[in-house]
Amino acid sequence: MDMVSLPAVDLPVDIARMSAAVSAMVRRALESFIEAKAELAQAVLEMDNVVDRMRDEAFIVLVKTMNEHPETTRQALDALLVARNLERVADHATNIAEDVIFWVRGADVRHNVSPEGNGQEQPTQRAATETH
Repeated sequence: MDMVSLPAVDLPVDIARMSAAVSAMVRRALESFIEAKAELAQAVLEMDNVVDRMRDEAFIVLVKTMNEHPETTRQALDALLVARNLERVADHATNIAEDVIFWVRGADVRHNVSPEGNGQEQPTQRAATETH
């Protein structure tokens, strides 16, 4: 059974908006790579937080919808899977952006937490022998 064969259900999640954000991230990540622009790659990293929030919100509202309207469970689960996979694509765009920043600036921005543990972003130098 696929989504097309299921009855249409109006779900409280904007997959189209999430898809547009993810698509923009991929375009910017690739552009940052082609043009060696760390600033553009940094913008991709910031967009990832927005997509993560969209996925979290989708999860919350879709679980609530499934509880309140069990007849929509299949469609809501499909929408959850779409949101999850869009977020994974955004993560791949983020990985490209992190690599561009390392390549251009020599700064490792993965996991962006400072050694002091205060939650502040703190780029660190990657070891020359480390593989990504």
